[in-house]
Amino acid sequence: MIKKILTYSFGEVLVKGLSFLAIPLYSSMILPEEYGALGFLNALIVFLPFIFTLYYLYAYVRFSIDVADDSLISTYIFMGLFLNIFYLLFALLLYFLVIENFEILLKYYLLAILSSAVMYIFQIMQFYHRSKGFAKKYLQYSIVYALSGLGLNFLLLYSFSDNVLAMLNSKLILSMIVSLSAYRVLKKYISWKKFDKNLMYDILKYSVPLVPGAIALLLFSSSDKLILVKYISKEELGIYTLAATMGLGMGYIGRAFFMGYQPLFYEKIADNKYAEIQEQFSKNVLMLLVAMIAILVVVYVGYKLIDDKYVEGMPIAISIALTYTLVTFSQLMELHLSYMKKSSYISYIYGFGGVVTVFTLLQVIPDFGTRGAVVVLFFTALMTSFLMYYMAQKVLYVRYNRLYLLLFYSTVVSLWYLFLIH
Repeated sequence: MIKKILTYSFGEVLVKGLSFLAIPLYSSMILPEEYGALGFLNALIVFLPFIFTLYYLYAYVRFSIDVADDSLISTYIFMGLFLNIFYLLFALLLYFLVIENFEILLKYYLLAILSSAVMYIFQIMQFYHRSKGFAKKYLQYSIVYALSGLGLNFLLLYSFSDNVLAMLNSKLILSMIVSLSAYRVLKKYISWKKFDKNLMYDILKYSVPLVPGAIALLLFSSSDKLILVKYISKEELGIYTLAATMGLGMGYIGRAFFMGYQPLFYEKIADNKYAEIQEQFSKNVLMLLVAMIAILVVVYVGYKLIDDKYVEGMPIAISIALTYTLVTFSQLMELHLSYMKKSSYISYIYGFGGVVTVFTLLQVIPDFGTRGAVVVLFFTALMTSFLMYYMAQKVLYVRYNRLYLLLFYSTVVSLWYLFLIH
């Protein structure tokens, strides 16, 4: 179990980690105000697809237990095509209603939403590999993706005078390449005859109740930038965005933990192997803490290499890393609820956390700016993780070692106080 989790973790770190390590180079080439525009657009394309595609991808691993590959993949490919066309049309309408007021050029916005829509075939392939436990194959694709993206970014940055346009074009080109490659891998499973309308309805029945929770979780991760842009300069937002990117290294590792652990958790629970799940909880806590410490070291070293115009963001990066450690714990506990198909509970918890986050950010940011934002994010993540653990145990009880639970929370909170407050 640990081997697969570590393999997925390594793959996810490779996908994001090379870009993460390239940040010092980006900081010397991209101005803070340009980073601010990119940060705002990235926040949007993380947020919008979940709303307009109804969170359908989340259901793949759960349905892979019961449905044949050809039927599931065919349904997902055609369903994804329809939903992403819907996403593009409504995202474009949203631009003229709201987004253009933030002084974001239409060409930037179009490139951003197109790249996020085109990625869906590659994302389906990722879920396919996860559901099958093909960790090594997933790792191979991750390496190619990471290296291609990094090379393309720097090639276009040197070729374009507009750095924002260069980064967005790179993202779109890479999305097209990897999705075409994914189509070739999945092609043998894809047939219109295998498209199952009833399965599509079942998927949506499972995923739609999760949409409010997904929106709330994404509001937690993105609303800070969307609100900050109203109260601080693009330059300050750029400093904050780069810091958040550094701190999100923990978010990437956390996502890898979730990716690796999700199918294994479902398998062990279905086989009533509760003792193995109990033992794995303790190991997960230790791995999370080790990963967190490693990210904090990387953040510290990274800021020694980053251009001077960005260095004041280091406390923000550390706080974001610690915050996403709590988010990862919430997602691991979320598996109890998703396995029992209590998806509405997940939405209620993240929904409550998201509402509290946005309301509090709106009160705090005008007076305290970026520092206020990171304090709010940390405490709402802490609250949400408590609620998710409580509900997970209530719906599907597993006797976890509370000493490890205490170790986890005390370490995260102590480090946050040490670096940000003290």
